[in-house]
Amino acid sequence: MDTIREPARNIPVVQDVDIVVLGGGCTGVFAAIRAARLGAKVAIVEAANAFGGTATNGFVCIWHTLTDTTFKKQIIAGLTQEMIDRLRRIPNGIRIHMPPEGDNVPYRGANYHNYHLNTEEMKIELDQMILEAGVTPYLHTRYAAPYMEDGKLKAVIIENRSGRSAIRAKYFIDATADGYLGADVGMEVYYHDTCVLPATMGARVWGWNNLTEPNKRLRTPESQKRIGGRAGWDDMVPGADNVCSWFKSQFPEDCSKADVLTRGEMDARRAIREMMNIFREQDPHGNELSLVALASMIGIRETRQLKCTYQVKTDDILYGHEFEDAIAYCSYPSDIHTAQHISIFRYLDGGERRGSPQGESIYVRWRDDDGPYPTYWQLPYRCLLPEKVENLLICGRAIDTDKGAFGAARVMICLNQTGEACGVAAYEALNNNSTVQKVDPAALRQRMQAGGSIML
Repeated sequence: MDTIREPARNIPVVQDVDIVVLGGGCTGVFAAIRAARLGAKVAIVEAANAFGGTATNGFVCIWHTLTDTTFKKQIIAGLTQEMIDRLRRIPNGIRIHMPPEGDNVPYRGANYHNYHLNTEEMKIELDQMILEAGVTPYLHTRYAAPYMEDGKLKAVIIENRSGRSAIRAKYFIDATADGYLGADVGMEVYYHDTCVLPATMGARVWGWNNLTEPNKRLRTPESQKRIGGRAGWDDMVPGADNVCSWFKSQFPEDCSKADVLTRGEMDARRAIREMMNIFREQDPHGNELSLVALASMIGIRETRQLKCTYQVKTDDILYGHEFEDAIAYCSYPSDIHTAQHISIFRYLDGGERRGSPQGESIYVRWRDDDGPYPTYWQLPYRCLLPEKVENLLICGRAIDTDKGAFGAARVMICLNQTGEACGVAAYEALNNNSTVQKVDPAALRQRMQAGGSIML
């Protein structure tokens, strides 16, 4: 590869803080807020024009249940619960899908206990929460490189409309999802053996309710050939009954690479246009549709992972293994989408659902015993914890998991908790003038619980 040499230059330090968070999805925002509420001086860096990441700019507008698989025991609270409560106070800020009173619907396949978010209201709430906590926000700002002194991470280089500058900090949280800071300071990067889960493009369409079986039309072999993959799920925008957030799953490639991401974004928009064409050709109300918005970022499910102190295994999830340093809980199944757009859901009750690109499902058993079956699973602090870097923590998609565990842990209500854990752990290390490896898990859990998290 041909190269050029950039001349050395002095870079201004725009801020000195206790903790800097890279990545402003909900995971990073919640890390920053938890640390700031405890008294740390915190800055957060986000490349987009708003916070929330995939949940807002990606239109992925559903958070799954905060309960175990019985729907009776709450296992998640913290800032996820706080955001839900804040949106509930806003007209049409959220729609909550709960089972009818007394209904005993099995967890497998049940679309209950979901929180359908108004993503635009959520952007405003995230802004307010950040400012209320005293966090210094940097939007339209990209992380560029780490700055090291004597082998220790001392600052991060950023770039924005004001030019190239640095934020100096004592502790750092990598919430970039692709683990950019961790990789740049020498953490081991790895990929799962099988193809990465496909990315998803979101769009908003007016007139959806007038269509006749829209998803069925998109799942025919002819339609899938035209759009280049599988049509995903749809969800109505709270308070806008005829406006649908609609998703196209595709592109099982590594979107942490610039050229792949560019191609994926453009191809996804082309596919959305083709889906609109299919409706206009085949549905009597197709010409009434109007494309009113495209997500400003593709929803990336998976790229690469960072090697931490412990890798969460598939059996840890499916058998509900307990950890003394547990910092997150969830009941979402192991959910894997293949390159051929076949979905495989493994549930904690021993059942498995395999879905075809045409929306058909078959149920089998992956366990042949009589249990007992767990009703939720846990993540340990160790899967966020680098083995050697003393002032860095990892949260979000890049945490250390194998493929099956990742299929469960990747959902937002779980990753939100990893952000909160990192924010509290960074404060614990700061408060004790120690490394992140020396944070006492019992003290971490106690402080998380005092801040509103559920610790079981």
